[in-house]
Amino acid sequence: MRTERLTLAGLSVLARIPEAPKALLLALHGLQGSKEHILALLPGYAERGFLLLAFDAPRHGEREGPPPSSKSPRYVEEVYRVALGFEEEARRVAEEAERRFGLPLFLAGGSLGAFVAHLLLAEGFRPRGVLAFIGSGFPMKLPQGQVVEDPGVLALYQAPPATRGEAYGGVPLLHLHGSRDLIVPLARMEKTLEALRPHYPEGRLARFVEEGAGHTLTPLMARVGLAFLEHWLEAR
Repeated sequence: MRTERLTLAGLSVLARIPEAPKALLLALHGLQGSKEHILALLPGYAERGFLLLAFDAPRHGEREGPPPSSKSPRYVEEVYRVALGFEEEARRVAEEAERRFGLPLFLAGGSLGAFVAHLLLAEGFRPRGVLAFIGSGFPMKLPQGQVVEDPGVLALYQAPPATRGEAYGGVPLLHLHGSRDLIVPLARMEKTLEALRPHYPEGRLARFVEEGAGHTLTPLMARVGLAFLEHWLEAR
């Protein structure tokens, strides 16, 4: 396995490339995260043949920042403006990666990255499967005093991704969550699955809850996610 920096869709992408890759996995990090951080949370994936790709979201990592601050009166709006930009870039990176490598593509997202994965699915993007770690398909509850005026962000609250399940096309989706997550409460993840279930064939929508875990992508979640991806890689 080797690590390289690639340019895809005009963006700097960190790649972990196995000797004989059999699939692509585009990993989308969370708020305050980075491409290096999300890849560090997915040990063993490259060794099992997944060519890992990650890039920094707008205002994160090596890009001009800083990330949104919770002290800002427009924090929520700023967070979801980042998410909308991240989604557009992720689509372009994924499409170019598929053209370049000619391999089946999977998605993984952590926290905000999981929400971005839902955005992609709700817009009709069709990876082979998706891992949604410690996230949901609904935006955060608006804190008191927060102002949202951006039309794109308002649209996310009016029609969250998870309410558009017919657009997901039954793409295999596994949500992995901690029972004690205080950032994205477990109930919000369960609400996501409840909204999507009527639009999913049996066996394609799943959940894994790690008892005692908080808002952390744990090694156990990573292992369960890897098994899910391997199953759907072999099933098609």
